[in-house]
Order: sequence, then C-alpha cells, then structure tokens
Amino acid sequence: MIERREWRWVAWVALVVVAVSWLPYLVAWAVAPPSAHFAGMIYNPLDGQSYLAKMRLGAGGTWLFHLLYTPDPPQGAAPIFLFHLLLGHLARWLGLSLLAVYHGARTAGGLALLFGLYRLAADLVDGVKQRRFLFLLTTLGSGLGWLSLLLGHQTPDLWVAEAFPFLSLLTNAHFPISLALMAWAAHWGLQAGRKPGSGAGLVMAMVALGAIQPFGLLPLLGGVGGAWVADSLRERRVYWRGVAWLVLAAFLAFPYPLYTFWVIHADPVLAAWSEQNVTPAPSLVSWLLGLGVPGALALWGSVVAMRRGRDSDGLLLGWLLATVVGLALPLSLARRLSLGLAMPVGLLAGLGLWRMAARHRLLGSLLVALTTLTPLLLLAMGVGAALNRYPMLYLSDGEWVALGWLQENVPRDTVVLCAPETGLFVPAWAGQRVVYGHPFETVNAEARRARVEAYWRGERDETWLDQLGVEYLLYGPREQALGPPPAGELLLVAGDTSVYHR
Repeated sequence: MIERREWRWVAWVALVVVAVSWLPYLVAWAVAPPSAHFAGMIYNPLDGQSYLAKMRLGAGGTWLFHLLYTPDPPQGAAPIFLFHLLLGHLARWLGLSLLAVYHGARTAGGLALLFGLYRLAADLVDGVKQRRFLFLLTTLGSGLGWLSLLLGHQTPDLWVAEAFPFLSLLTNAHFPISLALMAWAAHWGLQAGRKPGSGAGLVMAMVALGAIQPFGLLPLLGGVGGAWVADSLRERRVYWRGVAWLVLAAFLAFPYPLYTFWVIHADPVLAAWSEQNVTPAPSLVSWLLGLGVPGALALWGSVVAMRRGRDSDGLLLGWLLATVVGLALPLSLARRLSLGLAMPVGLLAGLGLWRMAARHRLLGSLLVALTTLTPLLLLAMGVGAALNRYPMLYLSDGEWVALGWLQENVPRDTVVLCAPETGLFVPAWAGQRVVYGHPFETVNAEARRARVEAYWRGERDETWLDQLGVEYLLYGPREQALGPPPAGELLLVAGDTSVYHR
C-alpha cells in the first residue's frame, strides 16, 4: 500500500528529474545565435530528426509509413511506426508544432516511467525509506561511463539509451514511454492472477509495448513468468488465472510486431534499409563497465532476492535472466533487447546495497555517489554540445527559411539533392525525400553518400540525378563547404541558402 504522501514525494522528485532533463535543450535554445535555429534534438540527433520525419508523415494526415531518407520510390506504404505517426496526428489535431508534441511526449513518458519505477520499488519492499532508496538508485544510478570516457572508451551507459532510465529520458520520446509500459506491466503482472483489473492493465500495456518497442516483450515475459514461478514454488500451486492473462497478453501483443517484420521484409526498399539497420549488443566487458557499481551490487541483490522468494523477487530475476539471454543471441538487433535492463539491475542493486549501507553508511554513500557521476556527465555533455554550437544541432537562418519554403511549395513525393548533413533535416522539416540523409534509412547509404559528396565537389553526373528523379537542389552553408553552386533555375535566395530547380 502506497500512501498519498508517498505519491506526493514521488511527484516532486519526478518533476525535478524531468525538469533537469530539459536543461540541455533549454540551453541550446537560449544560446542559439540570431542567425541560427535550434533543431530540437541534442542526444543522437541523427535518429531524432528521423523521428520528426515520421511524425511529419502523420501530420500530413496519413497512417502509412514509407522511407523519406532515400530517393527510391516507395514500393508500398504500411501502418508501421505507429507511435511517431500518432504524434504527428496529435500535432495536427492540436495545432502544435512537431517539436512541442515530441518533447511533450518525452516529458509525459518520463513522468510515467518514474511513477512506474516507484510502484515497482513498493512491490519489492515495505519500508518507505527503502522504497525511496531503490527508486532513486534505479532512476539516477548508472555505470562507469564517466571513467571509461576518460580512457577513450564509450561504455553502454553513455549511449545505449534504451537500457538506462535517465539516459532514455534525455534522448527521445519512445524509450521512456516504453520503459514506463514495462514498469507498469510488470506491476500489473504481479497482481493479474488475483485482480482482473490488473490483468486488463497487463494486456493493454503489453499490446502498446508491442506497437512501440516490441523488443521489450521478451524481458517482460521473462519477468512476469519468473514472478509466477516464485509464487507457484512458494504456494505449491499454480494460479492459472494469472497464466491465462499472460497468455492472452502475449496473444494480442505479438501479431503487430510480426506484421511489421513481414511488411519490412516483403518490401524491397524497406528490406534494403533493414539490412543496414544493424545494432549488435556491446561486448560483455562493455556491459560490465556500463552497469558498473549497480551491476556488481545486483549480484548480491540477486542472492537476497532468491533467499526471500517473493513474487516481486522472481519478477526481477526472470526479467534480468531473459534480458541476458536475449543479448547473447546472435541477432542483428540484439542491442534492442537491452530495453529496460537497468531497471531490474538497479532494483536488485538496491536490495543488496540497502543492507550494506545500513551497516557501513560511509561506504554506502560513496557507492551511491559513484552511480550518479555518469548522469551528471551526460547532462554536461549535452550542455557542452549546445554551448559549442555543434553543427548537427542547428540550422542557419537561410536553411530555416529554405526548408520552410520547400514545405510550403514543393510536393512531398519530390526528391531533393543537398549535402549529406543537410539531408538529415529536409525530410524532418520540409517533408521531401532526399538522395542521402541517414546512415541507416538511406538505401545503399555509403555509396550514395559518396556520390552526393562527389557531386557537390564538382563531379556532376546529371544522368544519375535523372535516374533518381531529383527535381530540386538545396545549396546552403553545408553544400558550400563541399563545392561550387549547381546549375539550374534559381527559385529562392535566403541569406546563405538557395533553392534550384533542375
């Protein structure tokens, strides 16, 4: 039972954490010079702009996705990537900008995640102080990324955003929402055998998770399954009603991910994109450093959990085991199975550290302080990128005007040629396809990037552009850094950026 005053404390902490996650973004907006515009993304801007491009499809009124970062005409369009399409529709319905809706979703997802983490902590322990300890350690705790960066190596706690709650909140909208769904589904899974309402919550959360980040289904199934194994061993009977809820949830959650897999591999363009979209899991050594102190303490916490044998202990152990098994599989997308990994690790670490901290307060305080250094470093890195005006974070005033002109005057199915870096922004801010714009979402990406750079250096193969269906050329500061302006009908001059029609 969680009292109202506990929830008030959680609400205040959650608001502070989410407000802190806004700091790098607010700095980026504040320090933008008068001749530049912040493009809205700080952590992983490559993928961040691609999310805006997907949202722009939804804002145009469609529920069908096709690649915008490649000149290849879509062979077909399908209702996949529904989360970002939905955000685009929300922007259209509410009359808000894509960025406002995107960061609103990021904020809402972060709040839901933090409330869900506290709810899980309360399922594990009864004391309020211990609940808060587990909650804060899981929310803010991280590994040795701060140390590994000094040694020239980036451990997962610096870049695998899907695994770590605070980093996910900094990075995008769909990771914190996915982690929130996992946390709440885990809680409802503990209650599903006894409370029909919790069973319904489990089903809805898993279906939503399957639509947004289906890689979280395997760890979640392992966790809920582990809880019922612990319950069955302790009570010496099986709560078949809970098993039925889990089977129903899986039955309803998996069809859409399977449909998405089929669509991607049946479409030649999407299949070519999928072949490039490789995200292998980091090495074991990297994970050990990335989990750091919480990872080491989770080993002792696992012993504590096995000795106690509560349903919630079985949940964490099953969750962690399923994740470890998933990461060991030889899959091209194995890293995605780390979704939410730091949640069971952090909660188990809290179980182990609580007893140690009670006996050795100084040592316990030191270990907790070490776990917060990487989140502080991540904030500093984001603020530093903004203060140094990292080029991928900003658009010049001319580029901003030119993209707005393209959005208003050029059809969405048109192909635009620009520099590789500019190609990241055209689909996101104007909506047209580009020859090259993303290392994964541009088909035959490496070869096309090389051809695009060669074109702007002066090796101009107009026949190649004809084959790709290029009609417009954008020539701004990134193109000027590569070579001379193109030939064609000059349509717009906006400061340092021009638009040509072939």
